[in-house]
Amino acid sequence: MPTHLEDLIAKAIKDADKSFFNEDYTKQARAVLAALKKTGYEVVPSRPPEGLVEWAKENIPFGRLRPADLISQMYTMMVDNVKRFDR
Repeated sequence: MPTHLEDLIAKAIKDADKSFFNEDYTKQARAVLAALKKTGYEVVPSRPPEGLVEWAKENIPFGRLRPADLISQMYTMMVDNVKRFDR
């Protein structure tokens, strides 16, 4: 049974390119990325780039935060900025 992400990707590809020959794979890829972003997903490296780790260390949120809040803010901050440090 397909997962939610599989269904989302399949629909994005189907909607992006109706041709039967000479499919535009770049158009399909852009449609998949746009569909993922629209539903709150980002495609990021499985390991953070070194520059991002250094940047995140320098930009750790200050103040008294519960551990869960700190982790949530750090995760969001790193995902939002990973493209700045992409290889």
